[in-house]
Amino acid sequence: MIPLLMRIYNRRLSRKLKRIGIDYDLLGFAADFSEIDTLSPLTGIRKIKQLVEALPSALKQKCTSYEALAQTEEAGHILDELDNFIAQFGHFSESGNDFSYPKWEEDPDFVYRMILKHSESKKQQNTILFREIRYSVLFHPMLRSAYARAGRFRIYREQISSLYIFGYGLFRTLFLKLADGFLNEGILPERNDIFYLTKPEVDALVFDRDATLKNRCSSLIRERKAGMEGSRELILPAVIYGEVAPLLDQHDLRNFRGTGTSSGNYTGRARIVRETGDFEKVQDGDVVIIPFSDVSWTPVLCRAGAIVAESGGMLSHCSIIAREMGIPALVSVENACGIKNNTTVTVDGSNGLLTIHDYE
Repeated sequence: MIPLLMRIYNRRLSRKLKRIGIDYDLLGFAADFSEIDTLSPLTGIRKIKQLVEALPSALKQKCTSYEALAQTEEAGHILDELDNFIAQFGHFSESGNDFSYPKWEEDPDFVYRMILKHSESKKQQNTILFREIRYSVLFHPMLRSAYARAGRFRIYREQISSLYIFGYGLFRTLFLKLADGFLNEGILPERNDIFYLTKPEVDALVFDRDATLKNRCSSLIRERKAGMEGSRELILPAVIYGEVAPLLDQHDLRNFRGTGTSSGNYTGRARIVRETGDFEKVQDGDVVIIPFSDVSWTPVLCRAGAIVAESGGMLSHCSIIAREMGIPALVSVENACGIKNNTTVTVDGSNGLLTIHDYE
């Protein structure tokens, strides 16, 4: 209910602001709702990056990895900040809805490298503070209360999102613990292979001690790995009805339509980001194209010149970030990740259009 109410109250505020000529997208909530910043990893990332940048040049060149940082006594204060950051946000992963993905806390070196690579779009949106808005209380008596409710529910949405990711991620801990036992029994070839088994199959191995399934596990896992790899590049329809696999049509990859959630036009190089391993490939000003929006992707989105997502809505994380940075954004762009890397594209956030320029 929290995300739904958050959308309702913020859209209601948007309509009230429109009546007095104020663009909701320009409204800065953080000044009155400081907790919003504490719930975002960006605040900690910026702080650690600033601490690293403040190091003497020779020392900064030395601290290029988490291991090197941990062994450098002069940078102990940075290590403490990084460890505190991981303690707060270490439950984040590539996808908060799929616990097969490793958590940040499992790879502190990745987190540190992500922070070192962090940079933000030079184009920042000029925000308006609510206290600066001039309006008639007589004609708009509910505006302040609408703002207060919208701000509170922005906080609630971030809190519930973080708690959901944390709680859901506990399943990963459980299944990896089971995987360690399966490894000792020779049931699994590798620890992470447990994520290629279904829940009923895992239950059968734990409770029923199914000998037949034990003998078939390796072949089942190989088949599923091969099937997932073989279908990785398939372009699927937005909706699939029933259990029968649909016929796959050839899509025109020259023009895409979606929902514009941050206005403006931007032309740049497409960079497809499907997983955290792609983060370091993003250069400042790239058009970052993602399959979905997750709070853990915030650091890489801040480097974009424009953002395109295959799913999401007006209040998804990528949409909010784009509006705060003043860059164009499109969501619900079907099959956008089918575009090739380095393709020149134009994002028209005002009209919901993504155009491919050098289509072959």
